[in-house]
Amino acid sequence: MYQKQTLKLSLTPELQQSINILQYSSHELIDFLNRQAYENPVLEISFKEPLASFSESSIHTHKINSQIRSYKSKSFNGDNDYNPINNYSINTETLESHLLEQLSLLSSLKAFEKRILQFLIGNLNEYGFLELDANWAASHFSVSVEEIENMIQVLQSLDPIGVGAKDLTDCLLIQLREHEDYNELAYKIVKKHLTDLAEKRYRKIAGLYQVTAQEVQEASDFIRTLNPRPVSHFSNDMTHYIVPDVYVEKDKEGFLITVNNSCMPKLSINPFYKNHVAMNSVNPAKDYIKGHINDAQLLLKGLEQRQMTLYKVTASIVDEQREFFMKGITGLKPMTLKDISEKLQLHESTISRATSNKYIQTPHGLFKLRNFFTRGLHRVNSQATESTTTIKEKIKVLIAEDKIRPFSDQKLCQIFENEGTKISRRTIAKYREDLGIPGSSKRRRF
Repeated sequence: MYQKQTLKLSLTPELQQSINILQYSSHELIDFLNRQAYENPVLEISFKEPLASFSESSIHTHKINSQIRSYKSKSFNGDNDYNPINNYSINTETLESHLLEQLSLLSSLKAFEKRILQFLIGNLNEYGFLELDANWAASHFSVSVEEIENMIQVLQSLDPIGVGAKDLTDCLLIQLREHEDYNELAYKIVKKHLTDLAEKRYRKIAGLYQVTAQEVQEASDFIRTLNPRPVSHFSNDMTHYIVPDVYVEKDKEGFLITVNNSCMPKLSINPFYKNHVAMNSVNPAKDYIKGHINDAQLLLKGLEQRQMTLYKVTASIVDEQREFFMKGITGLKPMTLKDISEKLQLHESTISRATSNKYIQTPHGLFKLRNFFTRGLHRVNSQATESTTTIKEKIKVLIAEDKIRPFSDQKLCQIFENEGTKISRRTIAKYREDLGIPGSSKRRRF
């Protein structure tokens, strides 16, 4: 046994929380704040106002090359303000909404019957099948099994025909029963010989029902007209919308950077607990409350730090990529995390977390912050480089000039070399693939 003195870095809980808050996207941060408010009794959360409102006097900011104006938080409090959340729409209809709309039109059903049907609709799987045990459902609603089965039949009568079936066989049988040209042989085949039908054992089925193989073939053709997945055209996925974390707007003075807080809740510490700690010096609960107050203060500090870091990183990106914000994608130049980290005197991992899962609304559209970090290719007889994103955009424009007789990869190489950018034919082919543009080896234009 011996003693040894070492020096190592230890992450405190405060630092770990700050790191996590910085790398969260807007949606993840809202979920995190909700959990914190649930676990911490002294923390109050409200969605009526923005998370924080920083003024220029309370934030230490500076102008960069006299072109980037100070930070402000984006909020939508007035009735006349534009709120993007109110303008979201879902273009795809889900199976659940389609069935519930039909259910609302069934005036003959009682209130409790509609509740049962809503429950059954909510338990349909992705194929529209109902794998729910009728006995369990009857026990859950304190009704007879017969009433549950009656509601299942009502569900199966809704559009699309076949919804609410137990399995594939039941789905096809429902469609056969509801078909205007009922085929008894087809019904028997689906009910008892679906496997034989799949393996084309027509003679075996014909012998069992005393019919010809031709009749079995006709029944098979009729069954093939049915839809084994009648709900396939409905969307079960929610449409996910992107809310920008940062806005960059161009005006006469330059660029205005705005950190978006419109969707964030407002956090505060309950004043009752603050007063309780101040007035009760010997109360046994004082240490417990004081600990939670400290946690809440650290959380608020971490949120403010996140906003400031996000602003500084964005300001540096705007300063480095000024040509992009002026001209668009063709003005994007190569830039690395190291370039920003050296400029802000921050670690590369901090820049990486600040730009991870974050989106920026620019005058030229919505982009990921990570999209501004691109590699580059050296120009001929020069130390300057050109962004790979810019090169891909140029390739897209050149190919769009004549889609019938597109340029070959070799010709594109010559065009870029004439412009001063050194690029290989193999690299051009790879960029074509990244853009989803097929090659043109058979149809070349020189």
